[in-house]
Amino acid sequence: MNLSDLLENPQTRTESGFLLIHKPVGMTSSDLVVTVRKKLGFKKVGHTGTLDRAASGLMILPIGSCTSFSSVFLEKEKSYEAWVKPGESTDSGDKEGEILESLPKEQTEIWFQKHQKKLRDLFEQVPTWETQEAPEVSALKVNGKRRSDLFREGVALVPAVRKIKVYRYELGEFSPESISFQIRVSAGTYIRKIVMDISDQIGFPLRLEKLVRTSIGKLNLNQADSYENLLEGKIKVHPPKTILDFPTVEVPDTEVKNVLNGRKTKLEWIPGNEFLLVSPEGEILAWCKKEEHGVHEFDYKYLRVFPKN
Repeated sequence: MNLSDLLENPQTRTESGFLLIHKPVGMTSSDLVVTVRKKLGFKKVGHTGTLDRAASGLMILPIGSCTSFSSVFLEKEKSYEAWVKPGESTDSGDKEGEILESLPKEQTEIWFQKHQKKLRDLFEQVPTWETQEAPEVSALKVNGKRRSDLFREGVALVPAVRKIKVYRYELGEFSPESISFQIRVSAGTYIRKIVMDISDQIGFPLRLEKLVRTSIGKLNLNQADSYENLLEGKIKVHPPKTILDFPTVEVPDTEVKNVLNGRKTKLEWIPGNEFLLVSPEGEILAWCKKEEHGVHEFDYKYLRVFPKN
């Protein structure tokens, strides 16, 4: 993406909250963060997990003090819509990678007509998958270096196997031209690797043609601002209370200052393992965690205090 049209010296903005943006194809997650910082002038911008350059869809960008909550979204379930191209495979499993095999249209159609039942069976078995080996072309780090970089350098990689869970799955179009499906999965699941594994199992080239992330946890793509809105500076800053799932405990006005200064206030109850302390006006004061081995039943510790700007 060309960033030359962005403001070079935007006024620094210090508010906190979350941006929901529809990342376009061809832009990395880091590119999007840089664009937000340069275009909108936010001093602190983070992101809550990468989305491949070849994919589009929902990105949650915390700003200001809310960057402390970035890790919260890493373990959220994700939903995707995927389109698969039969007859071609790449080393990355999507159209960004080096082509490993590409068959003529006629050959693909002949193979498909002969083997489509077996291929459909493999796609319909996806909800039963419980583990997945991370693709060699990925952003996962090995001794500080991306697996993709090590793979390109010819380094032999140790398989990185992880547990996965498929919560929802629906197979759609199924033809020699395109196969599509909708899927909701546990965090860290690679959709392109699902396609690569099916390709390996049946011995026929397949790759992702298009991938759209449609949700992260309870947040959906239809809530996101477009990239065009971002470039025009017309973007909504979502307050933390509308994005975060943590239960809250309200502290009285007389204790707000103590909390903001990092001093504990006595609580009469704790609503969960992690929770937020809020002012009577609903402003987030602190992110807290229950002490597992505390002396008292309602002992807790601060994970982060949010002083006023």
